Amino acid sequence: YYFEVVDDRSFFYTQGEVYEAKEKLYEFERLCAGSALFRCSKSMILNAEKIDYVRPSLSGRFEAVLSNGEKVIVSRKYVANLKRMLGV
Repeated sequence: YYFEVVDDRSFFYTQGEVYEAKEKLYEFERLCAGSALFRCSKSMILNAEKIDYVRPSLSGRFEAVLSNGEKVIVSRKYVANLKRMLGV
């Protein structure tokens, strides 16, 4: 579903599990180039294929609701990435 860095620790989230990873966010971003994964905030890479729907949020941000019901904020700096991934 997504890859996130919290307190200098990297985590990989799947449908029902959370794993700690040794890769840094920029390393994971490089590994995922050309896939459905994209940078959605300073600390997160999101899988566009797991997005159920998107709705506008505050201050130009968007909220992506994932297929597992989890909500993720897409920073306004990365909204263009989201639109490109969704073909909008």
